[in-house]
Amino acid sequence: MTVTTLHFAGVTLDIYSAISWWDMLTHSMSGFGIAALTVLTHRDAVSKYGSAWWVVPTIVAIGAGFEVYEFVFKAFWHEWTLQEYIVDTVVDLGMNTVGGTVVASAVSGYLTAADRPRLDSAPPNHAD
Repeated sequence: MTVTTLHFAGVTLDIYSAISWWDMLTHSMSGFGIAALTVLTHRDAVSKYGSAWWVVPTIVAIGAGFEVYEFVFKAFWHEWTLQEYIVDTVVDLGMNTVGGTVVASAVSGYLTAADRPRLDSAPPNHAD
């Protein structure tokens, strides 16, 4: 919801051209949100493999698909040159990846912390 609001506010209020970092904010939040949803909806894979790093290439693939869509339906950016599209695409994919990496790092850190034995817990009893 936040990403949709950021995007449509950016387009309708012309914020994308007024604030240079608006696009980077929107794409990093998009990568973060999609990565979080992906991890939450595929919790079995996260617990089975003990890692969430597979979400980063997933975010890159989803972001690349969106960038193709954006290029094909570029009527709203018709004045851009091919070089401007390429730079925008690289920055967008980079920011998507940053958002996805934040989620993967947080989940991996949580899994590592949850797997550590607590200092106040009793050692397991192997007498059985």
